[in-house]
Amino acid sequence: MRLRVTFPILATLLVLANCGETGSPSQAPQPTPQAQAMRHMLADVDQIRAFLYGSGNQAGAASAASDLVAWARQMPTLFPPELASRQYVDMSPERAKAATAAINREAGLLLAAVQTGDHAAIGDRLAETERNGCGACHLNSTQ
Repeated sequence: MRLRVTFPILATLLVLANCGETGSPSQAPQPTPQAQAMRHMLADVDQIRAFLYGSGNQAGAASAASDLVAWARQMPTLFPPELASRQYVDMSPERAKAATAAINREAGLLLAAVQTGDHAAIGDRLAETERNGCGACHLNSTQ
C-alpha cells in the first residue's frame, strides 16, 4: 500500500522538477551589434542623467558622454542607410543619413555641456540629445 502511494508522488515530483527545462533553448540568442550599441548608449545617457540628479559625478558623466560620442560615430556602420531603409519600414535612406548626422551632432554638443559641469546646460542639452539625436530614429517623424 505504501509503495502505491509513494511512487505516484515521486513520479509527479520528478516530472514537475523537469518542467522548467522542457522546451527551453540550450543557449539564449545573442543580441545583435545594433542592440548592444543601443544598450551602451542608453547606459551612457542614464549615467549622465544620474549626475544631473545627484547620484553620479562629473567625471563619470564626462566619460559616459565621451562613450556616447564614440558610439554615435559608429551609427553609419551599424545602421547603413541603404540597409536601414529595408530593415525598418519607416526609415528612408535620407532619414537614416540625417539621423546618424543628428546623433553625432547632439552627442558632441552634450559632451561639451557635460565638460562645463553646468547642470542646467547639461539638462537642456540632454533633453535636446534625446529629442533630436535619439529621436531622429526612435520618434515618429510626424511628432
